[in-house]
Amino acid sequence: MESSFRPLTTHERELVEKLLELDFPGRDELRRQLESVTAKQIFEDGTLTLECGPCEPAPVRCRVPTEGECPDSDGMAIHVLLHVKGGVMHELEVFKDDGSSIQNPPAARDLVLFTPYGEAGVKWGTGEPEAAES
Repeated sequence: MESSFRPLTTHERELVEKLLELDFPGRDELRRQLESVTAKQIFEDGTLTLECGPCEPAPVRCRVPTEGECPDSDGMAIHVLLHVKGGVMHELEVFKDDGSSIQNPPAARDLVLFTPYGEAGVKWGTGEPEAAES
């Protein structure tokens, strides 16, 4: 796909901004990282490798702290996941449940958001804080 990193397109930035709407551990640091993030498209579906300039690591508690989902024009779900590695945005993954080609790229306004964490980084249903990922 692309051979070098470039600024995010408006569409890509809107997707990441949408994923950062939910409150979860490390969200504020990831929002600050967005100021310096660049991208390189690695798959036709829109998946991007992300690179940030010098930044404060985000204390996320899992590799995918936030994701969104919306239907494609054929009704099959499209997923958009933000991967974080070492506290830094690493990848924006886009895929469709059945592996078929995406017909209508996901729009930020259509995403239904999910995070594996509820308030203050407590994993849903346990009441216990989750250990930070190394």
